[in-house]
Amino acid sequence: MAEETESSSGKKHRVIHWNPDAGNEQTARRWTWRRIAGWSVGGFFALLLVAGLINRLPKLVVGKSISEMILARGTAVPSGSADASATFVTQAKAEQAHEMVTKSLAEIRRMPQDHPVQLDQMIFIEKSFREAEGMLENRDWAAAYTAFDAVGRDIDAYGKNAKAKGEAKQAYDTILVRVKDLELARSLAPGVLENALVVAGTGRKLLEDGNFTGAKRVFDGAVAELKKADQALADYVRENLLTGQKALTKGEKAEAKKAFQAALEKSPGNEDAIRGLKRAENIDRVYALLQQGQNFEKQTHYAEAADSYQKAFALDAMSAVAQEGAARAARLEKETKFAAAQSAADAAFKRRDWAKAITEYENALKVYPTKGDVQTALKTAKENAHKDAVQKALAKGYAYENQHQWKEARDAYNETLQLEPDQQDAREGYIRAGNVIRALLEYDRLIDAAEELANKAEFQAAYRRFNDAMNSKPTYLEASDRVLQLRALLVQQTQPVEVTFKSDGKTWVSIGTFKAPSQFESASFKIYPGDYQVKGSRRGYRDVNMSLQVRNGTQPPAVVVECTDSFKG
Repeated sequence: MAEETESSSGKKHRVIHWNPDAGNEQTARRWTWRRIAGWSVGGFFALLLVAGLINRLPKLVVGKSISEMILARGTAVPSGSADASATFVTQAKAEQAHEMVTKSLAEIRRMPQDHPVQLDQMIFIEKSFREAEGMLENRDWAAAYTAFDAVGRDIDAYGKNAKAKGEAKQAYDTILVRVKDLELARSLAPGVLENALVVAGTGRKLLEDGNFTGAKRVFDGAVAELKKADQALADYVRENLLTGQKALTKGEKAEAKKAFQAALEKSPGNEDAIRGLKRAENIDRVYALLQQGQNFEKQTHYAEAADSYQKAFALDAMSAVAQEGAARAARLEKETKFAAAQSAADAAFKRRDWAKAITEYENALKVYPTKGDVQTALKTAKENAHKDAVQKALAKGYAYENQHQWKEARDAYNETLQLEPDQQDAREGYIRAGNVIRALLEYDRLIDAAEELANKAEFQAAYRRFNDAMNSKPTYLEASDRVLQLRALLVQQTQPVEVTFKSDGKTWVSIGTFKAPSQFESASFKIYPGDYQVKGSRRGYRDVNMSLQVRNGTQPPAVVVECTDSFKG
């Protein structure tokens, strides 16, 4: 049918259209995009419908559709083609097996063949390999593949056995060495070493017979047997070390030495046992010091506890109890000191005893220098102490000033300024006290000067000094008895006194700075109290000089001044 379809499709047909009304039909309408789209969609669905009918029509006649027949023809395979494919696969497997066996055979050929059994096995493998190659040359692929597969298994067994030979020999030597090394465990594991030697002998026989794999398996059993002795020895040493450690913790010197010595006998050079024996020498003293430290610790005497622990650690540097105890006691000592200092500082802070608070906060920081809350409290205490010191010094200055103790007041104000240089009240007080002190000094100086002048009978000058002193005297200051007496004296002695002088009318008489020379026979003068020099002068006569004291309250006699001593006489 297909061929017919192909032949008929090659012919050309000429189609003649006949239309009796040709030339009379109306002119066809023009094509638009809408008409084109409509015809396209309709034509597509029409083709689908026709194809479906054509495909289903044969099914009604022969029972299969066209598509089913096409699929059936496409999957059918001829019997001759299947046989060729199987042959190809078998050949490939045989050639691949030949290649793998060749490589493996080259490897075992390089192995030493120093045992007759190995030599026989190698001859058999070589023979089997040549037979398999002959099958491969005769293109008997299946038989060749089977033969090569068997040769491969023999090569693998040969390789494993050869490898086991070296391992077996090494295992045998190891067993002999281990038996010698475990001689110390003979009494701890009775019969184990003897059994291991018996098993080793059996393995040795298999090794000589060429059964290396079997010998290796037997030797592995002997090694496992020796592990029992090894474990027994290890358990014995471990138990004695543990016993010794327990005795050390109890301070039992003899028991500890016995246990460590036993461990050392079965494990010479054991470092744990050696260290244990060394520790046991002083363990009784160490234990006593540890007990002492614990008692001190219970009584909260942490410094003494730390000292005991340190002594114990010095005797036994391996004692974790001593080391931990020393660290713990030192820490508790620090914490106790810190808590005591902080508590005392807080109490002093509450009662505003800043000096005590500062001292105790500083003591607390000596223990833990980085405590932020203590640093803050110390800073606050110092600030408050400063403020209180300023106020206290200032108040002291005011108190001294109110009591007219000016030197003390000035010192107090100066103390305030030393604490706080910008304190305005203290600055003003210092100036005020200084002014009063200077006024008092000036007052005393003037009083002393007035008194000195009065003693020299210079009453007028003394009176002026006295008035100056009164002008410089602070208003609050009351005159002392001394000043009052001086005042009374000066008031009295500043009143003029009438004094009578007599002369011969020829003598020139002068009275100090009070009166210039003059001649008179009798004259009276009002002279202010004081000491005067009276001089009489006359030509041809010697001068007359005399002292005159004028005092108020005492009437002096008449003063006679005459020059009677002539130079001629």
